[in-house]
Amino acid sequence: MVRFCKIASAFVLTVVVLSSCATVSQKGRPYYDFQAMGEENVIVVTIDASKEQELVQAAFSDLEEFARRSRRVSLALKPTSDAYPLEADAISAYGVVEGDYPKFLINTGMMYAKELERKGNKDGLTWFSQKSGPVSLYTPKNDKLLFTNGSYEESYSSFAAKNRLIDDQTAMQMAQSSIAVYSLHPETFFDLGLGLPDTVIKQAKSMLLLINADDAGSYTLDAYITMDTAKLASTLSQMVRTAYIARLKREKIPYKIADLMKMFLIEDDRVTIKHMELGEEQMEALRHSLTGML
Repeated sequence: MVRFCKIASAFVLTVVVLSSCATVSQKGRPYYDFQAMGEENVIVVTIDASKEQELVQAAFSDLEEFARRSRRVSLALKPTSDAYPLEADAISAYGVVEGDYPKFLINTGMMYAKELERKGNKDGLTWFSQKSGPVSLYTPKNDKLLFTNGSYEESYSSFAAKNRLIDDQTAMQMAQSSIAVYSLHPETFFDLGLGLPDTVIKQAKSMLLLINADDAGSYTLDAYITMDTAKLASTLSQMVRTAYIARLKREKIPYKIADLMKMFLIEDDRVTIKHMELGEEQMEALRHSLTGML
């Protein structure tokens, strides 16, 4: 899949180690690159690299310094199949890695990578592609590396347009989370460890999942899922609540019904889940999915 870090090779590490650049904060209305990724049937994932260093390092494997200098990893995952759960080899994807990556040095390093070849179009757009693989990548501006296993031109067009397909309020919630996942009218989804059947996924209008860790390293989920009908929302809430109670009983974790009433809320066709603790099994399923897709 899009294991671009493997084809980035040691040249990226070399130029990053030899460089350092300051980050200048932008004034005014914040914009996040993942906002342009929110098209229908696309799964948007954004990871705060400072909060999830182990996850990012696992994805970048041999490029520890590259991972250390990253601040955020954002992915637009477009399924090429409606099979559920979504597998890593059934995705057309592009991603943006934000970090301390000087444009000139990174792109110069790629010029000398034997496994890459330089390409361009009549409009003057330049990028590098694998000679024997699907991945294309380039640093279009300082501190941002764009990569894809599809058309680089299309990916760059989406990146450069800066369309706010994900509204500012939702984007802010995503940016403040350790891991955030968003999808508008999803047809399939990767394994979240929540036991959701594909029928639920296909009947969702939108899904927003916000995952955060506390000081002790325990993870909680805030989810906002809008279904096609109020009846489906009620069914979804019951399914997730039943599965959650079953896990608590299995792991002999005490709970109070009053607390569950506050955790699972329904308003018309929208289900809200607040501060639901995620077990290690669920987090492992999520980590496995994300690292495989990177």
